[in-house]
Parts: sequence; structure tokens; C-alpha cells
Amino acid sequence: MANKNYRKALYQAKQELAHELVERQKSDQKVARLQALITQLQDLCAEQDQKQFWNGIERVVKADLKGGITETIRALLKEKALPMTAVELKAGIEAQKYDLARFKNPLAVIHTVLNRLVKSGDVKIIPQQYGKKTYQWISTTEKLLAELQETIQPATQRRGGKKESK
Repeated sequence: MANKNYRKALYQAKQELAHELVERQKSDQKVARLQALITQLQDLCAEQDQKQFWNGIERVVKADLKGGITETIRALLKEKALPMTAVELKAGIEAQKYDLARFKNPLAVIHTVLNRLVKSGDVKIIPQQYGKKTYQWISTTEKLLAELQETIQPATQRRGGKKESK
């Protein structure tokens, strides 16, 4: 009897965790959208004479928006819901005023960073037609939900096996 209560409590805890992970994913997406919005607004406001305002804002968000190439690629992939090609990422990096001129072959650098992010489990490759690859950010929520799904499946299969044996 107590075993059923533990299983029920476990199931409820997993359900609650899944709900909270979905909420956190929504929050992560909102943060990425706000970062993109700030970049776009910064470009628009640069045309106006608001140097004092931007000097204050720059100190706060400069690290997030003007980090290294890896951080810039991470931010772009996080803010986009759809997968992106390396060429699209390059255009996005240039749109954020990141100086790619210091690299002899910017696309090679972008591919190297993407391969590293794939290897670390932060990005997944989504194959396209004609052998092209697109890349998509794997949110923490997606990672945890996949892990949760793996732990739920074996328990379900065991229970299913018991029912069949009766």
C-alpha cells in the first residue's frame, strides 16, 4: 500500500517538475527576445542623439550582447525558435555589429563553434535537403524533459510487463 503512495507521489513530483520546466523555457525565450529587442532598439536609437541613455544601458547589457563569438552564436540560437544555417548565423552576427573582419574565414570559425556546441549537447543538428545542416539551441527545459521521459519510460514498461504476465 505504501509503495503505491510513493509511486503516486513520484508521479506527481515528476508532473510538477515538467510543468515548472515548461514555465522556465517560456521565461528563457522571453529573455532571448528581450535581448534581441534591445539590440534592435539600440540601432534605432543610435540615429537619435541619446548618448547619455545608451552609456548607462551599455554598461548593463554589454557583456550579454557584445560577448565573444561563442556567446553571440548562443544568444542568436536561443532567441530564434527555428533552426538556422551557418550562413544565417553569420548574417545575424553581422547584424549585431560583431566584428568578423578579424577572422580570415568567419564561416569556418562559426562552424567550429557550432561543432563544439553540438558536441557539448547545447545545440542539435537538423538535416535539410541537399545535405545542408541547420542548428537549433537545446534549452535546459528540453534537456531535462528528455531526461525525465527516459526515467518514466522504463517504469511504464515494467508496469506493462507485470500486467501482461498476470
